Amino acid sequence: MLQRLGRTFKYYFLTLLRMQNSDHRIALGFAAGFFPCWFPTMGIDIIIAIALSRLVCGNLAAAVIAASAGSVLWPLLFYMNYKIGLFISKLFASAAPVSFRDVIHSPVPGRNYSVLADYLNKLGDLGVNFLIGSLVNSVVSIFVVYATFRFLLSRYRKPMLHKIKLGVKHRRKQCERSKSA
Repeated sequence: MLQRLGRTFKYYFLTLLRMQNSDHRIALGFAAGFFPCWFPTMGIDIIIAIALSRLVCGNLAAAVIAASAGSVLWPLLFYMNYKIGLFISKLFASAAPVSFRDVIHSPVPGRNYSVLADYLNKLGDLGVNFLIGSLVNSVVSIFVVYATFRFLLSRYRKPMLHKIKLGVKHRRKQCERSKSA
């Protein structure tokens, strides 16, 4: 199973290296493909990645590869969204937080709704933190992914293809030697 996944990854990696598109278009495809991975899109992230890639004239194959990688990384991305959102919320929080009890001056007699209200308040804060984190992470990741892949493709694309080509020739020679012996 792992060998099959490794061969599939190598195939798509080689396909990506051999594409005739410019480094700019391939890097745009990666950035557009990774953008929706920060949001809980429940399986339609590849469709959104293709649409975004077409919108910015990026490479579709690179967008699909990035969206697939983001689907595998979703638990890590989810955690990062929450932590970054929590950090930003604490950074911009007021000095004296207002509790729910301060808002409601006189509770209903005989009922204690404050526990439920505090729970719902914490749950709402969790969602707000996640949303803030996903917005910040997605915007930052566009620039980081684009710059990283643009640099890597412009610097290492030709040497890697040359090395792969030499490796294929070397393996063919070894096969011919083993057949003749």
